[in-house]
Amino acid sequence: MDISTPSLLPLEKHVALITGGGRGIGAATAEALALKGARIIVVSRTEKELTDTITRLSDAGLDASARVLDIADDVAVESMFKWIADEFSRLDILVNNAAILISGAFEDIDMKDWDRLMAINLRGAVLCSRYAFRLMREHGGIIINISSLGGLQNTEKFSGYAAYTVSKFALIGLTEVLAVEGKANNIRVNCIAPGAVATDMLRSAAPQLYTCTTPTDIAKVIAFLCDSSISSCINGTTLVIDSNL
Repeated sequence: MDISTPSLLPLEKHVALITGGGRGIGAATAEALALKGARIIVVSRTEKELTDTITRLSDAGLDASARVLDIADDVAVESMFKWIADEFSRLDILVNNAAILISGAFEDIDMKDWDRLMAINLRGAVLCSRYAFRLMREHGGIIINISSLGGLQNTEKFSGYAAYTVSKFALIGLTEVLAVEGKANNIRVNCIAPGAVATDMLRSAAPQLYTCTTPTDIAKVIAFLCDSSISSCINGTTLVIDSNL
């Protein structure tokens, strides 16, 4: 029997929303979940990147759609989830991947920049998770937050990335509390904490760093956590992915 037969795909008929889905980890995750049968919705602030992702998935015969979205915009996020409810009547998977990186000495950081980073990296994940909970309460669901190795205690921190580091610490806390709150409705919430990943963000922030970890590597772990047939016992966990370990 052909293992690609739709009836054997573990995420068949699942609807998955991936924020920051235009490139890097988000785009790789969209492909990984689509290959498992999920109907993919990717959102990003950049239309060109979304178009590239959707074209690649569509050319491979995978089910995907895209919408431009600033997840820091409360009204836009509410409208987005209303569209999902109207269009699909459900949401099974949310991957909170969207993030920005602003660097600079802590004492000099413009608080408008700090607030903007927190609005996208943390508050956007909170907004999306709130609406996801409402769509998932009847049939359960899965939320995956993307933190960072720098968001963990007792890992090396780098000068100039205070706002980013704080936002990633907060995502781990959000994961742990949502895992408790979602349990009664069969909503599992987990987190990925990667070290350096070969993305445009890393190349821009630290071009001197080399890593063998690719977005596809991270996407495979996310896909594992989204597949309840093999990961149903994992909830409230932060998985560390560090090629230097």
